[in-house]
Amino acid sequence: MHNGLDFTFRNTGHYEGAQFHSHPFYELYYFHGGQCSYIVGDRLWTLAPGDILLLHGMTLHCPNPSPDVPYVRSIVHFEPAMLQRQLPNDAATLFEPYERFGNARLSLDAAEQAEAEKLLAEMDAVKQSGSLFASQRLALRFADLLYAVSEWFDKPQRRQLEPSSERERHVQRVITFVEEQFTAPLTLEQIADALHLTKPYLAQLFKEVTGTTIFKYVYNRRINQAKLLLQLEPSRSVAEVALSVGFVHPAHFSRMFKETVGCTAEAFRARMRGVTPS
Repeated sequence: MHNGLDFTFRNTGHYEGAQFHSHPFYELYYFHGGQCSYIVGDRLWTLAPGDILLLHGMTLHCPNPSPDVPYVRSIVHFEPAMLQRQLPNDAATLFEPYERFGNARLSLDAAEQAEAEKLLAEMDAVKQSGSLFASQRLALRFADLLYAVSEWFDKPQRRQLEPSSERERHVQRVITFVEEQFTAPLTLEQIADALHLTKPYLAQLFKEVTGTTIFKYVYNRRINQAKLLLQLEPSRSVAEVALSVGFVHPAHFSRMFKETVGCTAEAFRARMRGVTPS
């Protein structure tokens, strides 16, 4: 990430399956078109063109776009502290929606969509220009977009939309249940009983709506919590962290952590501390 900001305009790249992820920076996501459901923390949203998502990066999130239609999105990753150094002194107010609403969805009307897409296109033009001051100009145009987002968020009736279909409401209930219980032993039967659904129907429905299985979601949620604890509680052993997030067997945790994060828990903790493992 250069100068605290990384921007991709109208990305149409294929998204392979449901990939849960988190990152130590903020994200602004704009949905241009396609068919996509998006899990962010304990929320499920079915996106419509003109939706903006504000994401605290360390919250687990995952898009599930349909492979049958083009999936078009613009994404800005940014680090507020670094970005603020390139902006006027009052720039801290730009990040207020992230602090006030956390992870949030905003559905724009036609005029707001036109303005958002104009600002995003201007950002892309600056990025492609190769100008000597491209990074500073890009930061200023992104600040303009954030000011607009702050104004749009003052219209609370469009801030967040509840799941609209019965299928989505069932999946939202699963996500909410998992968020409350993910550190405890969980079985598919237990979840199905709590939601008064059959196991086969629940498993199939969750996979169709989210693109992943319930237990892949549970494991990703546990691993994401472990990442936070490894950073925030350095005195706790890896085994203690594994147990606290719901893994009974340390070997299972170690295998799942490496598959999900790409390194061992010990290496991840060392990297977050800026230490090279011996």
